[in-house]
Amino acid sequence: MVQKSITFVSIFFILGNVNAQVDSLKMNIDFRTRAELDNGARTIMPKGKSPETTIASRARFGIDYYYKNLELYISAQDTRTWGETSSNASKNQNFILNEAWAKYQVSEKFSLKLGRQILSYDNERLIGTLDWMMQGRSFDALKGIYKLSLNSKLETVVTYNNDDNDLNDFPDKEIYTISEAGEITKSLQIIHYQYIGKKNFEFSAIAMNNILQNPSGTHYDMLTIGINTKKYLENIGFFGSAYYQTGKNTLAQSKNAYQFSGNIDFTLHPKFNFVLGTEWLSGKNYDTESSKNKSFSPLYGTNHFYNGFMDYFYFGTSHFNSFGLNDYYLKSNLKFSQNSLLQANLHAFTSNGKMGYSDFGQKISTYLGTELDFVFTHKVGKMITANVGHSFMFSGESMKFLKNVSDLKNVQTWTWVGLKIMPNFRLK
Repeated sequence: MVQKSITFVSIFFILGNVNAQVDSLKMNIDFRTRAELDNGARTIMPKGKSPETTIASRARFGIDYYYKNLELYISAQDTRTWGETSSNASKNQNFILNEAWAKYQVSEKFSLKLGRQILSYDNERLIGTLDWMMQGRSFDALKGIYKLSLNSKLETVVTYNNDDNDLNDFPDKEIYTISEAGEITKSLQIIHYQYIGKKNFEFSAIAMNNILQNPSGTHYDMLTIGINTKKYLENIGFFGSAYYQTGKNTLAQSKNAYQFSGNIDFTLHPKFNFVLGTEWLSGKNYDTESSKNKSFSPLYGTNHFYNGFMDYFYFGTSHFNSFGLNDYYLKSNLKFSQNSLLQANLHAFTSNGKMGYSDFGQKISTYLGTELDFVFTHKVGKMITANVGHSFMFSGESMKFLKNVSDLKNVQTWTWVGLKIMPNFRLK
């Protein structure tokens, strides 16, 4: 960690001293910590198991350098669970480079961005920052940004992945072994179009192709296409999304999957609104042929934004290539002041696919459970944000089958307290 810190600080001083070649130099700091009392988050807690308390933190700092048509950005971070490293540890594996990219403005309407960078599109259903997790998410990529008009732009992205392990390779093939969301992606290509209108209307479309590689080195293409739209009319708004996945996954299964969401946002008062909506993510049936895959994969999405804050679904590798999900929800926001907000969300979950029959021949219900989330947020000035959250999961009988837990506690709960301090300042 010491060597990496010295290197990063050296870059800072070099950039700071070359005044003749600096138009602007900015720095940002992201410090956050979160304490959690887990009595049933992410999976149901069986009877007899005690709640678990953990504290995690992130310290991230970045430098943004501008000179003429060039922008350079570097950020590094330390992420950790308190106590996982001894107090006298000589090495720190938690310190990593989060972003390191260069962006060049080729013309007034076209720019290129190269390096380790965050990719975030639309509502982050398909690909996003994963900022709820301390480590976040970033990609090694080349991005082209085309400004089509004042209201629209087109972006293209390509990645190429290699794990730098020659021992895995065959004489005639490079073998990549790192799996995310149940898939091994050798290369990723994205085309994204965004339009933001003048009359509270937004529209976007995305096509994302994953070139997947199985352990033998065979490549398959899995294509995801989708649209997002949003329209507000005074005190009522409509927004939603639709995606379709086709091709083959890493296991060579034929993909035929979809996602759909529809929402209505009612603003009853400047300080109170609620959203009524649903999201469907297709899934397999208990009798789906092994050569087929009907489960929609939100791949690199920030799934904490969706389907309940307790992260029972599509967290890590959980629930991918499974029975899918239908989520029916009511979300509300109450502002006490400009700096204080209370969120209360209610979700009812069912499986999208048929789950089959129990050992006794009874049909397994599609109802999975109901979740209730509360989050209170308070901001202190522009830099500090404090959160307190508490959630309940009332699991149905089918959740036992899904999570493979037979004897569970009556009510699953999760409590957390978070603090974020995020100053930004200009060095030149």
